[in-house]
Amino acid sequence: MPSKPLRSQVNNHLLGLTFTMMLAGCAPSGLYYWGDYETSLFERYVENNNQHTDAYLSQTLLEAEQQHRKVPPGVYADYGFLLYTRGDKAGAIANFQKERSLYPESLALMNKLIERIQQQEKSAEAASTPPSAQSVTGAAK
Repeated sequence: MPSKPLRSQVNNHLLGLTFTMMLAGCAPSGLYYWGDYETSLFERYVENNNQHTDAYLSQTLLEAEQQHRKVPPGVYADYGFLLYTRGDKAGAIANFQKERSLYPESLALMNKLIERIQQQEKSAEAASTPPSAQSVTGAAK
């Protein structure tokens, strides 16, 4: 019959091993949540299917947010660009801002993209407003 100290040591080792295995089961599978990002890239660049790309990207972002996980750098920017190409400038800016806040190294590029969209909106507004009537001083000349 094993002595009590040996039995105690075995029990402690088994307890430690069980605890380690439980912790390993709770660890996230990676640094980033990739979801269907690779599939979205394939759909866009190989299959030329922006509808599926949109679905995969939005699903990946939704799942990552629900699981409180980070998506890899560039995913919010990629989705923002897709929204921009569809004409959703507000959605594009929102995603560029998310990218900028999560990944400060993208600050310069995201600021430039946001600035360009805002400039386009201002230009479109200026072009759509009717020219103002000549001022009284201009008509008198």
